[in-house]
Amino acid sequence: MKEMMNNKAVGFYFAVIAGLVAIISIIRYVAWAPAHDGLNSLILVALIAGLVIDIVLFFYDNSYLIVAATACYSIALFQLLADSVGSFVDMFQGIVMFGDSTQVGTIISISCFIAVSILASIIASFMKRVRD
Repeated sequence: MKEMMNNKAVGFYFAVIAGLVAIISIIRYVAWAPAHDGLNSLILVALIAGLVIDIVLFFYDNSYLIVAATACYSIALFQLLADSVGSFVDMFQGIVMFGDSTQVGTIISISCFIAVSILASIIASFMKRVRD
């Protein structure tokens, strides 16, 4: 294991960070969404797929896989925001009609965690993940 870790470059560690933050995102989303009737299987599948790809990247370096992980995290983020438009509208209008405006803070915090995963994956895709 130590020999394998000595061969890794900075981009690898950004991919690991993306995976670790994705675990936090999955836990927060799974804990929050069912209680508010907002569990979307596409968001959950996309987050888990991105995490699985990051785990595969731990053992096998491939530039296409890091792009796929970034795409999975992006799909999860944009679907979460698209599902939450009603809550944002209610918050900005000061009404209770389309969603639950009290959940906007939680939605934003989950979105920020997913965005950190996206950013770390993008950085990892531009950096070397394995030393020569």
